[in-house]
Amino acid sequence: MKSVRINISLPEEVFEALSDETESRKRSQFIAEAVKSFIKAKRDQRLAAEYREAAPEIHRVNHELEGVITDGLD
Repeated sequence: MKSVRINISLPEEVFEALSDETESRKRSQFIAEAVKSFIKAKRDQRLAAEYREAAPEIHRVNHELEGVITDGLD
């Protein structure tokens, strides 16, 4: 995977916690995994919110389709 070099600033206590958790040569990998995890969690939250917003309409459409699906199956 191609990498991009960036320069970031962290609060000192965050850097110290990062240093406690990982070796200096593994920080980029650790940060990349943490960012991926955070982005996935944010996407999941957004999708859940979108679903909650759409749920009444989905329920309404499903309810309307119930009669159509069972029509003529007597």
